[in-house]
Amino acid sequence: MNKKLIMSKSITFILVVAFVVLFKLIFGEENSLIGITTITATLMFLGKDLTLSPIRNASRLVLLNLFIGIAATLSASNMWIGICINFITLFIISYILCYNLENPMYFPFTLQYLFLLSCPVSIEQIPKRLLALAFGGIFIIIVQLIVNRNRISKNGSMILVNVCDSLLSRIELLKDNSLKDVEEDGIEANINAFRKMVYDKREVDYYLTEEGRIKLNLSAALENIYTMLSIIKEPSKTSFILKDLESLILETKAILEGNESKKDLYSDMNVFLSECNERNIDDLMTLQILDSTIFLVDTIDELKNLKKENYNLVKQVENIPKDRDDSLFKYMYSDKKSLRFCYAIRIAITITLGAFITDFFKLSEGRWIMFTILSLVNPLYEVSKSKVGYRVIATILGGILVTVLFSIFKDMTSRTIILMLAGYINSYIGQYKYNMILVTVSAIGSAAIVGNVAGLTLSRIFFVVLGALMAIVANKYIFPYKLEDSNQELEKIHTLSVIEMLREIYNVAEGIKKPHSIKNLLIVTSLVEDKLKLNNQILHNSYYEELIKERRFLVTNIYELYIWIIREKVNPEYMKYVLSEINMLISYENEPIENMIKDIKADIKAVNDLKTKITLSSIAIILKELEKISELKKFV
Repeated sequence: MNKKLIMSKSITFILVVAFVVLFKLIFGEENSLIGITTITATLMFLGKDLTLSPIRNASRLVLLNLFIGIAATLSASNMWIGICINFITLFIISYILCYNLENPMYFPFTLQYLFLLSCPVSIEQIPKRLLALAFGGIFIIIVQLIVNRNRISKNGSMILVNVCDSLLSRIELLKDNSLKDVEEDGIEANINAFRKMVYDKREVDYYLTEEGRIKLNLSAALENIYTMLSIIKEPSKTSFILKDLESLILETKAILEGNESKKDLYSDMNVFLSECNERNIDDLMTLQILDSTIFLVDTIDELKNLKKENYNLVKQVENIPKDRDDSLFKYMYSDKKSLRFCYAIRIAITITLGAFITDFFKLSEGRWIMFTILSLVNPLYEVSKSKVGYRVIATILGGILVTVLFSIFKDMTSRTIILMLAGYINSYIGQYKYNMILVTVSAIGSAAIVGNVAGLTLSRIFFVVLGALMAIVANKYIFPYKLEDSNQELEKIHTLSVIEMLREIYNVAEGIKKPHSIKNLLIVTSLVEDKLKLNNQILHNSYYEELIKERRFLVTNIYELYIWIIREKVNPEYMKYVLSEINMLISYENEPIENMIKDIKADIKAVNDLKTKITLSSIAIILKELEKISELKKFV
């Protein structure tokens, strides 16, 4: 463990403790748990960039917190009214904060609701509680503005620099005429992480900033070049390209690192293209490398000319499509078989029942039923199933540990130090089964710091077991959602996204331009691929890995073809033919493509215009990928 990590964890822990103590001093003991959920939410939201529209996002978080506070107050006032309020509130929190393609954010807000249910306040104290909740929403955005300001410029650029390094390593291998496979260098993970940043920083969840738009193009160009270089069978045939390509990647890296460039990229590119024309290149892969190289030069030139004050500029060059209730949008956000709907229904029913049992039998420690349900009812069945045993065993071990420690150390100061150490050590532990042991020590210890720890330990173990049993039943019988369901949903979203991207190409070829639309679709496909890879860590299906790889290649080529057409790189003389070929892509349904590819290759040899050759090669590559994907799907 390096010193930098220890320092970072230690500073974070100190700041968290300081915040909770300060929050308690300002808003009172009765609201101290809100401080815990606020700092938890703040740390979780650091993975998202909410800085583009801070006022709008702060308003949303404040309204959500106030809704939670009011609902919890009304629910606590009457057990029977609480059944309805609890179900509605838990469903809303879970549904709006459980995402199909991103990490869910429901946990701190659901936990906050359960805390407020367990610790109601008098009527006189309600205004102060609501004020604490409102402050919590504002505080999340304040920290965002401090930490995530210029996130794409700093963190995003460094990610793209790492991608450039991977490319340079690949070029070195090819220059040495080496065909050996290189170790996994994480280029796809880097690209996905970057695109997630761009996705987060959109205005009204649609429009990209100028920096995001240009660097998204940069990520596509770099990834496609890397992919093309990775599948070259005869490195010697591309040796004349590698020198110019290496120089361009080094220039890209320098610009991303903030160095000024006076190099005339277009002059160098024109010389390079003239050489390619003289060689009369007609190899599909080489033509695609040229396509990506031209794309990269255009993008780097745009980035060089973009002033820093315009990085967060948003050009609403198109209206948000009125047909956002189309099949893709409906499937992602409204489908009743979706992950978010199934989870929201399941958690709402189960915790509502847990809360009713607690109230009906007046169980003083019954909140542990609800906390256990929250912990063990996961959106995915397989994840929930694996957690149940760990949770119960960890609770027993944690209970024994805190009992032994509190039997030895009986003064309040020593016990407080033990709890702080448990929290600090927990920040280094990633595995759930060990994490829950320390959570149990903190939870029981906090409740029993001045009381009977043994009694609380037995109570907690009993209620955790009861909550675990309820979670097992819920996960299995209440709208169960398994990895198979998740993959089917992700497959559907990806397929619909690809179809929409092909339609956008056809539209732009006819002069209808919606650049923000296809950029959103590109990012969505990356997020889908990321989720599929995560699911496959459990499934271990080798065909899925191959399928995801081919899909990435397909999508990047579709996107590059779109950019190629939108920048008027297609010879107007051939536009009618190109439209016909694109229409064929849209209507493709698993038919053999050998004859189609043969015809396209013949056309490539027949024409002398390099731009037309590149356009036709893109269509041929896309067709090949569609066929490969159809074959791979048979084994998944």
